[in-house]
Amino acid sequence: MTEKRDLSPPPFDNPLRRAERLLQWAEPLLDEEEKICSRRDLAAFAAQAPPLQAELDRLRRRGEDAFLDEVPYWEGWYLSCREPLPVHANPFYLFDLSGLPREGDPCRLAARLALAGAAFCLDIDGGRLEADSFRGERLCMAAYEKLFRVSRGAFPFRDRLVRGERDSLSGRSALVLVGGRLFLLELISPEGELRRLDETARLLRSLYERTEPDPLPLGLMTTVDRDEAHRFRSRLVALPSNERSLAEIEGSLFALRLDGPCGDSMEERARHFLFDEGKNGWYEKSFQIIVTADGVAGLNFEHSARDGTHMGRLVSELLRGASALSGGVSLPSGARPLSFVLDEGLRAELHRASRSARNLSEARRQRLYRFDLFGADRVKAGFLSPDAFVQLAFLAAQRRLLPRWRSLYESVQMRRFRKGRTEGTRPLTAEAALFVETLAGEEASRGHLRRLLLGAGEAHRRRIDLCMAGEGVEGHLGLLRRVWQERGADLAVEEPSLFQGPAWTKLTSNVFSSSTTEGKGLLLAGYGPVQIGGLGLRYLRCPDHFLFHVSSWAEQDQGEPFVEALDERLSLMGMLL
Repeated sequence: MTEKRDLSPPPFDNPLRRAERLLQWAEPLLDEEEKICSRRDLAAFAAQAPPLQAELDRLRRRGEDAFLDEVPYWEGWYLSCREPLPVHANPFYLFDLSGLPREGDPCRLAARLALAGAAFCLDIDGGRLEADSFRGERLCMAAYEKLFRVSRGAFPFRDRLVRGERDSLSGRSALVLVGGRLFLLELISPEGELRRLDETARLLRSLYERTEPDPLPLGLMTTVDRDEAHRFRSRLVALPSNERSLAEIEGSLFALRLDGPCGDSMEERARHFLFDEGKNGWYEKSFQIIVTADGVAGLNFEHSARDGTHMGRLVSELLRGASALSGGVSLPSGARPLSFVLDEGLRAELHRASRSARNLSEARRQRLYRFDLFGADRVKAGFLSPDAFVQLAFLAAQRRLLPRWRSLYESVQMRRFRKGRTEGTRPLTAEAALFVETLAGEEASRGHLRRLLLGAGEAHRRRIDLCMAGEGVEGHLGLLRRVWQERGADLAVEEPSLFQGPAWTKLTSNVFSSSTTEGKGLLLAGYGPVQIGGLGLRYLRCPDHFLFHVSSWAEQDQGEPFVEALDERLSLMGMLL
């Protein structure tokens, strides 16, 4: 699938306007002294920005926008992060299976989902994928080219995406994990036909019943920080035959995990799907379809080359395709085990990785909170965006806990542009601050509060529209900062004080990191916290309720007080609808 050239590139072309907008957006976070300092930074940036912008323009012309991968929250940004992938980076989804044929055998459910994934891959390969759209506009589809046969490889300083071959056996096979052991199972014939459902389910059932768990799974290598993962990978491929086996893993369609039971409660399931302590995962694969012995299913995905909007399409295709399977061909191959040569040094590193995985798991906190008094339908009836309403509730809950404002991040898609990914908006507008402070005062009339609420909602909409139009703050300025880091000395430009000043550092802090998903096809979605002392906030917008996944670190854990404050603020704000 080749991205059409009718999409325009992001308009990263007016740095001073972005810098002025930075100060405007950061203003509620700054005291008077910080505002004065930020204005000085802006004045200095007026002289520093032109050569940086000129170099950015030159790089974009030379590389046809390849440099855009360095935009914050785009591919290069993720690949440069060195924290472990589980909890720190990879989100998870839990599927709503109510629309699928009821399967008493989890392995048959896994077969349905795996074959549906393979069918989606064939549609992409054949150029049959209908374009995504938003408000009647066609969206960039380039990320779907990196959905299948792709893994994140650990390399020094910056990871790389490793691609497989469409016509290879591994490129027609799923990586199946059972008890930490690794297998390749062919799902697509050399002629491009899907394997039969009954045959696939039988093979998966045989694997699950006959495989003894690996006490030291190789997948642990994908759970450690990226520098440690690189050292392990380098030593692994230096031993005989390992490089070929690793290439088969990385070039496979996707990972399919047949896990043990994950528990009855949603909290237990959320913990399992976010991170299983490395017992049966390969967190570098583009995505892992996970099916547990108690019939729960979902995804865990690596974030660098794809975002929630792409994964939402994948969920829809998996659930639709799993219900529509028919026919198929019988293939002669069975599940082939993948083996590796491990010396004592590598085994010792896997033992250390196992301990690190347990420590990482114990350090996280995950809370589920369902707000049942009303949902998205009632908010819309009150002439307000459900997203704006929830973001204002997040700000109101934050203000109940903290003496000063902290920045709140919200992801916004920029896919109307060629290569477009996301921009980070900041919902703390001046109108939002005024509404929250007035609400906390408990003296204003309902009519006045409602007017402030509607005004804050409209300000949120305008800021979202700016970001979707490529006019946000962090993308363009973050790209100029990257230009300075790589080319500043050659350009004789000193580091702009803007990027060390209070406006930039406070606005771009992700202590509170949020994103949303429509509830269609999902029971739950979530990810880990971004910063120590911070919260990861993922929520589903449903017609009659909201469902929140709130993650935090055990150190400086604010999750429970935040949930209590959020419940109170949502209830109070509901009286204004």
